[in-house]
Amino acid sequence: MRPDQGINDYLPPNGGIASRIVPTPSGFLHAGNAYNFILTYLLTRSVSGVLHLRIDDYDLGRYRQEFVQNIFDVLEFLGLEYDKGPISVSDFERNFSFKTRSQRYENVLKKLNEIYICECSRTTKNAYINGIYTKICKNKNLKFIKDKTAIRLSVDEGDPLGKLVAEQMGDFVIYKKDFTPAYNFASVIDDEDMGINLVIRGEDLKACTLAQRYLAKRLNFGFYNANFIHHKLLLKDGKKLSKSSKSPPINLKDSPQIYYKILANDLGLDIKSADKIQNLLYEFKLKNIAKNFCKV
Repeated sequence: MRPDQGINDYLPPNGGIASRIVPTPSGFLHAGNAYNFILTYLLTRSVSGVLHLRIDDYDLGRYRQEFVQNIFDVLEFLGLEYDKGPISVSDFERNFSFKTRSQRYENVLKKLNEIYICECSRTTKNAYINGIYTKICKNKNLKFIKDKTAIRLSVDEGDPLGKLVAEQMGDFVIYKKDFTPAYNFASVIDDEDMGINLVIRGEDLKACTLAQRYLAKRLNFGFYNANFIHHKLLLKDGKKLSKSSKSPPINLKDSPQIYYKILANDLGLDIKSADKIQNLLYEFKLKNIAKNFCKV
C-alpha cells in the first residue's frame, strides 16, 4: 500500500472479489509466471473484481531493479491491466516496497505469543527430518541476535489446521536472521491489509497455503476465509519452471498469443479467442469458467 492511503482504499466494493498478481523481483519472469498472471487476470476480471499488483521484494539479497522493470514490461506485453499497485520502478521503491511496511510487520509480531528464537541452519545436525524442523531450539530460550538467529512460530498440533502444517512444514520461520519478515509471514499481513479474498497460485505452494491460513487463523485475520486456487505447473523436462533453475525468460519480441493459447487449451476455450486478451476474457466469461474455481 501507499503510505498515504488507508486500508479501506484497497477493499473491493460491496464485498466483491479482490485478488493480486504477486511476482518476486528475484529473476526474469518465465512462462510459468505468465500462466499465473493470465489466469489471475481472467478470474478476477470475469467477476468484476479488484486486481492488485504487489511486487514481493522480501528477498533483499536477490533484489534487482532490472527484475522489477521486467515485471512491468511483461505485464504490458501480456496486455494485463491492474487496478492498484506501482506503475514504475521508482514508484515501487518509494511507495510499495515491503520496507515501507516494516513497522506493520513488527507490530503484528508482537501479537504472537507462541514464538521462539532459533539458531539453526539447513545444515545443523538433527535440525531437520525429511525437511521438517525438529524444534531443537524451542526450549533453549535463546535471545535474538541479528544475522545469527531467526524467529519461528510454534505450531499448535492440537489444532486441525495446525496438525497439517506440522506434518508438512513444522514450526516455520516468520522472521529471518537479518530481521526481515519471511514470505509466509509478510504475505499474510499484506493480503489481509489489501482485503485479498482470492489467491491463485501454483500447486507447489499448497504447503505455504496451509501455513498462511494457519497464521491468519492465529491472528484472527479475515484472510483465513480467502478462496485459494492451486493451478497446474508448467514443466520442462519433467521439472517445474522456476527462476532458481534458470528457466528461459519470456521473450518480449514473441507474440503474447503463445501464452494465451496455453490457457485457452487448458481451460477448454475456443482457440480463436486467444488472438487478444480481451477476446480470451470474453470467452472465459461466456463459458462462466469462474464458477469452476471460486464462489462468487
